[in-house]
Amino acid sequence: MQGRPGPDPERTEMREEAEDRADLRETAAEQPDTQKTEERQFLENYDPSVFERPSVTVDILIFTVQKRKLKLLLVRRAAMPYRGRWAIPGGFLRMDESAEEAAARRIREEAGVENVHLEQLYTFSAVDRDPRTRVISVAYLAAVPAGRLQFGAGEEAEEAALYTVSGTSTGGLILTAEDGTVLLPGELAFDHGEIVRTAVQRMRGKLDYTDLAFGFLEDPQSFTLAELRYVHEAILDRKLDVGNFRRWIKREYEAAGRIRETGYEQGAVGRPAMQYRACLGERD
Repeated sequence: MQGRPGPDPERTEMREEAEDRADLRETAAEQPDTQKTEERQFLENYDPSVFERPSVTVDILIFTVQKRKLKLLLVRRAAMPYRGRWAIPGGFLRMDESAEEAAARRIREEAGVENVHLEQLYTFSAVDRDPRTRVISVAYLAAVPAGRLQFGAGEEAEEAALYTVSGTSTGGLILTAEDGTVLLPGELAFDHGEIVRTAVQRMRGKLDYTDLAFGFLEDPQSFTLAELRYVHEAILDRKLDVGNFRRWIKREYEAAGRIRETGYEQGAVGRPAMQYRACLGERD
């Protein structure tokens, strides 16, 4: 009598593989719950004092164009350190806000404006930049139309004033008060001189290919090419040839769809100027 055949090795191997896959699926299904429990326990027992924590500030460079000159808002510090020295407005980051939210809050408090051109400039993190403790500053650049700017001394400053910015960011900037008092960037509190130089260099470098200039216009939806040229001249701190500027604007701005004609200026004395509007958010 012939005996019963033994188990098929191939079928046995396939069954074992199927069982292994089932075990893996079961383990994977259990793992997320286990991992969540472990992470929750880790966070409950986490000690933030294990690592040193630097303070973080936001510093706001509030620029405007007034009387065809680029101007920067500075405040004279009322508290130590650097009491009595001029500085960029700013403040410490709160625990319940992002850097962007802190920047918007500070520009609202210092300049009385909202919804203006505001962009992050750079993070300044030199170890010894603040004599109090380790402080990292996230600097923001704001372009504010002169007609909207409202500022005062505030609680943390003795006074606030606009300083005209002239010179070159590499050869030497000069800050001049309304009364003619000259202030060099190196005389500002902390490392604010370096921050100002970085901001001016950034603006001049990106002026041609961004919408930065529109942020200085009183009404980006109704302006002349002359008004746009005044902004460029103020930021660059030099006169521009009228004809060359007009041709360049026509080629780089109008042909590219960055601005559009809206008609001639109404009620103008003499030859009316063509009005334009900025096509912000309308381009691909």
